[in-house]
Amino acid sequence: MKRKPVSHERVFSRKDYAENYAKQHWKMAEKFGQDYGQKLAAQGFSNGKIIDVGCGFGATNLTLAQRFPDSEILGIDLSEPLLELAREAASEANLSGRVRFELADVHQIPYPENTFDATLNINMVHLVEYPIKMLNEIERVLIPDGHIFITDLRRSPLGFVEDEIRSALTISEAKEIFGKSDIREGNFKWGVLWWKFEGGR
Repeated sequence: MKRKPVSHERVFSRKDYAENYAKQHWKMAEKFGQDYGQKLAAQGFSNGKIIDVGCGFGATNLTLAQRFPDSEILGIDLSEPLLELAREAASEANLSGRVRFELADVHQIPYPENTFDATLNINMVHLVEYPIKMLNEIERVLIPDGHIFITDLRRSPLGFVEDEIRSALTISEAKEIFGKSDIREGNFKWGVLWWKFEGGR
């Protein structure tokens, strides 16, 4: 199956679309937070700085903040409507003091190198215009022995019923992009809908 162009805006500009997207994907994003929280804890992480590169509406970040109350968690995105939803959710959960959401480009993360102990990147590799540049930035801001979790949709025959899947990468395409980047060594895993890359400790 040939790859199709992304079926929606790369950066969500409409509030109604962002709200509908958040409603449909909230539980999935929380599940990512739960899964990554378990993996971080199993690798000895208890506190530190976590950045979610392309955080969207922030549910993953809020879940991690509840799991690691002594950590500082930052989400960056270019969509103001999504960031507004994330900030509102953080306020409602009384987490605004420990979880921040900032307008920033994933191709040029506005932080020095070796700033974060863990990085997350969910459903972004197929979406951004320059994935290699984004991966290089993720590597740059992560400490040498930090944790890295990247997940994205996997292109498969399911794309005949879901347009976004048709715009995703195959495993081999994802591996090729990673191989051209500065990203550290890690492991790929995949299933029917997703592929995942995990590196670090």
